[in-house]
Amino acid sequence: MRGLIHDETAVSMSVGFILTFTVTIICMSVLIGSFFTMLNRAEQTAIRDEFEIHGNEIALQIANMDTMVHIMQTSGGQSRFIVYKLIMPDKIADKQYSVEISNQTSEIIFESEGRYKTRVKVHYVALNTNVASGIVYSSSDNFRLCYDGESNIIRID
Repeated sequence: MRGLIHDETAVSMSVGFILTFTVTIICMSVLIGSFFTMLNRAEQTAIRDEFEIHGNEIALQIANMDTMVHIMQTSGGQSRFIVYKLIMPDKIADKQYSVEISNQTSEIIFESEGRYKTRVKVHYVALNTNVASGIVYSSSDNFRLCYDGESNIIRID
């Protein structure tokens, strides 16, 4: 009986199990946390890539409209109104987004629901026309670039 009272093997086994279990839980938590962080970064990268594609499309259409206006003006004609419908999705990665055109910086700025990490800026060039600053949201599914010949301005609606 005296041997059982002073036997500390059971205590050391319990402490060993608790320590092993605690280390396992900590490792699993770190592993799961890093997995979710990696998924979030992959989603943000996909959103930014999609924004760059659509931003380059808008920049190309602004340049095309600017070139058309210049050709018409140099050939003696005039353009009263040019409209180009932009085909863009309602949501990207299941998130709403905004498209802002800034005439001060000559940039098209995409941002997903106020998440600054997904913000993408694409430069555009318009030499013969002015581009009006404006912002549209993806909830309105009809995006258009409109050129008004009287004011010589391209704007996004």
